[in-house]
Amino acid sequence: DVFISYSRENQQEVIKLVEYLRGQGLAVWMDETDIHGATLWTKEIVEAIRACSLFILAISRHSTGSKNVVKELALASEREKIILPIYLEQCDIPETMEYQLAGIQNIALYTLDKAKAYEFVHQTIRRLGVGQTKASNLAVTPAETASSGGHSTGASHGHMPPPKAKGGSSKWIGITGAVIMLAIVSFFLTQGDSKTPTSVLPPTKSLLSIPMDETARIALLPIEVNARNEDDKWVGGGMGTQLRAAINKLDGVAIISGVSVNAYRGSNRDIDKIRNNLSVNYIIDCEMAVTGKNVTAIVEFINTANSETVWSETYEDQVDAIFSIKSDITAQIAKTVGVKFEPEIAKQIGQKSTQNSEAFKLYTQGRNLWQTRTEADMRRSLILYEQAIQLDPNFSELYSAMADSYSLLGHYNHMDIDETYPKAREFVLEAISRNSTKSDAYVSLGWIQFAYDYRFVDSAKNFNKAIELDPKNPQAYHWLGINQTTQGKMEEAYLALKKALELDPDNHVILFNFSYPATMLGRYEEATDACQQALNANSNFNMTLGRLYLNYLKQGDKENEIKKLITEIESMRNKSFLYESLLHHYKSKDEMKFNKYLEEAKAFRDSLPANYVDQYLLLAENNTEEYLNLIEEALPKRRLHYEWDRNVFTETVKNNERFKEQVKKFRSGL
Repeated sequence: DVFISYSRENQQEVIKLVEYLRGQGLAVWMDETDIHGATLWTKEIVEAIRACSLFILAISRHSTGSKNVVKELALASEREKIILPIYLEQCDIPETMEYQLAGIQNIALYTLDKAKAYEFVHQTIRRLGVGQTKASNLAVTPAETASSGGHSTGASHGHMPPPKAKGGSSKWIGITGAVIMLAIVSFFLTQGDSKTPTSVLPPTKSLLSIPMDETARIALLPIEVNARNEDDKWVGGGMGTQLRAAINKLDGVAIISGVSVNAYRGSNRDIDKIRNNLSVNYIIDCEMAVTGKNVTAIVEFINTANSETVWSETYEDQVDAIFSIKSDITAQIAKTVGVKFEPEIAKQIGQKSTQNSEAFKLYTQGRNLWQTRTEADMRRSLILYEQAIQLDPNFSELYSAMADSYSLLGHYNHMDIDETYPKAREFVLEAISRNSTKSDAYVSLGWIQFAYDYRFVDSAKNFNKAIELDPKNPQAYHWLGINQTTQGKMEEAYLALKKALELDPDNHVILFNFSYPATMLGRYEEATDACQQALNANSNFNMTLGRLYLNYLKQGDKENEIKKLITEIESMRNKSFLYESLLHHYKSKDEMKFNKYLEEAKAFRDSLPANYVDQYLLLAENNTEEYLNLIEEALPKRRLHYEWDRNVFTETVKNNERFKEQVKKFRSGL
């Protein structure tokens, strides 16, 4: 009945689903050997796909990067099999899968209640006629899944809209609980998928005309690692961190990495797109292969003007020593772009944070886990850091990493903030006491003071200290900009966030945060372009449309644009924080729709893991005082989100004297 295509890294999770489906009487074929780890694509797989009625694609960040999974999908599509994509986690679809998955509905398994998730998959399979009367259609259509039921946790869970690859003509907007949390803590990164019609926004337009002055801008692409054991793939993240830090020490050179380059993994390396979207002169593309204790690294330095490889080097060494190649690579880059490679810089690059290779490995693995922003991975990162500290208690970066994990575990409401933030503060101070020259430690401390203490002035000082130590640290500029926005310093926030974008130009979260001060300063076109670019970069970030609504509202002459935007928001299965825009729009226009969305909005609010002040009280004038009373209670408890005073509802009370006093008190710090 069913063929399931997956990456061996997800084997244990897939086996549980397969065992359940087999228990329901379905015949499921899966590769339970190690075919995906082999070099040959076996005849058994081809025959199994040919014989199946339904092809399930288990989507994860591992499977989307597997050439064998791509081939299996292509073969299933060619043979016109029913295709059911199942997301095991949030991730982007590469262009290599775009054609086969276009227009096909899918299941976001990771958003479902664990007790009901497998049954939801089973019922979906049965509705497709698999295991009983055969379905005549070749894919799960949006219409079918919309009426299929099984949404026990609400419309925002279960199915996802038809996917398209990042960078295609359509954009994606996520619908999962993880996206909800991202909206709450809007400085963090997630990935996900959904469709945003091009009618909502003007054609793609790059926000920044970054001056191509004497600075050489270099995109450091994600480093691909070929290794049989997943445990060995940490060297890619370690090398990326080491290269970024080393090359950024050169005067006249800026490295673009992290969020901005994540879209250009593997087969998505489109040099023209990278050059245009990131405004870079050069690209560093590195591939690594791990065999036992030996590592081979192939490094290409590419000129984006003509797409030609300026130089290519192959390095071979043991895992413990391979990171020393950063000095040679940095020297070659300096020579190529025409900047000086001073002896003092060479000395700094050669210094190591730790001499213990196992501690460095654990640190790198922990940071990779932390970046996923999931509770399990962040908790796991703490265990790895603790193990690394036992190996090298003077490795200062470990303590900053511990602080960041605790901060996010609290901020995402996985742990009580009164437990996590004090712990985070202790660890970041440990980091600074061991090495007071590390920029990231001051960024971590600045965030704790900002998000937990409401000590905005002290927080800004630490962000500026981080910038002083590393003028090329985009996170420091980003969080400084958020801080200044919260203080009402819009011009300063605008400049800080614009600097962050110079260093990380395709970061959807920075673009989102930049759009607010741009709007408040009347730079509406820049704000609109920022929203457009944010959706192009990571269009699951649907709260961007709410920011666009505020932008249009402020301009006063955008009724047609607002109508199109509202129509699009209404078509979304997951509206999450976009209810604000719908309620504001329909309050005086359509009582029936207003009441409908108010009911949905309150249900959504009640589903949130944190207790937020009920902003919907502002929809009725006689409830304004009740709302202001709640704010008065929340202020000393430090339980207000830092954007509490700038949602679309507060526009109606911005001239209220009591509200203005509360905002003033909040911005002055508690």
